[in-house]
Amino acid sequence: MSYTHYSYRLRSSGPFPVGPGKFITHTFKAERSEITVHEATTELLVSEDMTGASLTGEYVSASYNALPYTLNGEIAFSGSEVKKPEYINEDYMPGIGTICR
Repeated sequence: MSYTHYSYRLRSSGPFPVGPGKFITHTFKAERSEITVHEATTELLVSEDMTGASLTGEYVSASYNALPYTLNGEIAFSGSEVKKPEYINEDYMPGIGTICR
């Protein structure tokens, strides 16, 4: 079984003062990364799937652990895979209105 979720990261400058005890941070876009978590799988990514090993790779990281059982006679693994981030407008980042308005 596998499931997918998203991780968000706000891209911003460091805070700078705008008055006594008041600071502002300028944001410029946000990153949205797709993360797939596998509870058990027999299919692993290969080097060509990774951005560091291929110009067409779509994944920035992957981590797997062998499980103490097999699936259909093959070694089973649990793990996660992270796709390279998509840059989105920070207004589309969940919860941003509560911290930036």
